[in-house]
Amino acid sequence: MPRRPLLILLGLATIALPALAAKDYHLWYDENGQAVYSQFAPGEGRESEIVKPPPPPAESPEVAQQRLQQQLQKFEDNREDQELTKKKSAEANSEAQLARQRCESAKENLRVLNGPPRQLYQTPDGKVIRMAEEDRQKKRAEMEQIIAKDCK
Repeated sequence: MPRRPLLILLGLATIALPALAAKDYHLWYDENGQAVYSQFAPGEGRESEIVKPPPPPAESPEVAQQRLQQQLQKFEDNREDQELTKKKSAEANSEAQLARQRCESAKENLRVLNGPPRQLYQTPDGKVIRMAEEDRQKKRAEMEQIIAKDCK
């Protein structure tokens, strides 16, 4: 009977010793000068240096993956915001350019409308007409509204 506990103890020691020995790694270099990391010492005649394994990750892989997904989402949101801002800026610039063009056109039209009363005018479709005074005053009012709106 006394042999049985001794055998169990010896079996446990056999299992525990490799686990205890695996805490450190051996660093040695092979014939080609390549670094080799191993849990076991190299063969006879080779020297090795014992190095500590790297520490485990500070956070679990699931938490790291979740954090990475959050960062990727934030990056994508920022990229979309920048594209939207760029698009709005381009639209604003385009609208400002159109407003300047309308302003210049309205100023020129007003200059012509303020000319002699019986002057000939060309319509957008290419016809040449002589505008009645009432129509001329309406057009002048339209041009003044455009100038007030677009010439800032």
